[in-house]
Amino acid sequence: MRFKKADAQIRIIIKIGNILKIENLSLKKANSNADYNQIDKRTVDNYQHMWNFDNEIAFWLKLFTGELNPKEYSSRTGIKIFRDKRRLFLNEMPEIIQENIIRFFERNRIMIISDIIKGKGGLSANWMLVTRFNKKEATTTWTLRDINVAMNFFGSGDVCFSPKGNLYVGKITMQRKGGTPDPTKIQFKIKPCQLFNPGE
Repeated sequence: MRFKKADAQIRIIIKIGNILKIENLSLKKANSNADYNQIDKRTVDNYQHMWNFDNEIAFWLKLFTGELNPKEYSSRTGIKIFRDKRRLFLNEMPEIIQENIIRFFERNRIMIISDIIKGKGGLSANWMLVTRFNKKEATTTWTLRDINVAMNFFGSGDVCFSPKGNLYVGKITMQRKGGTPDPTKIQFKIKPCQLFNPGE
């Protein structure tokens, strides 16, 4: 499995003998009025392979994404009424399942945030570069942050359910991707322009 994350690779040559220093940047482009930006998306099975959550959590996450149709598993879940016939929202699930999901993401927060923001392997990001385009003024501003600063910023906050029934991991939102071509994948997203004013 590939763990690609950096969108651009910058090679910095330090002229001390033959020392070669390589830095990877994760680039996020946004308009000044932009809201969310996707940072990672995969199938439930891929995330289970990466993070080793149990089959029970995998089952409910597949109901969450719609990979498994909730009506077809109604006898197993005990849920008869659905807000969306295509999938379950996290806050529709039994309370014990909700607690297990939150507990898993809380206990494994550091690993999860690192995987979806920094990545793994040769293309893991060292920096996050966010560019913001102002259409009205036709100008672009940018901010460059160490990837650990970005992870700490976006990962800070509670692990809890959103009012819509998605999951917050700090400032990161986990939801069903929807749309095409892969609507039943899990998607993680952030508001990258928040990095311009991380103290607010």
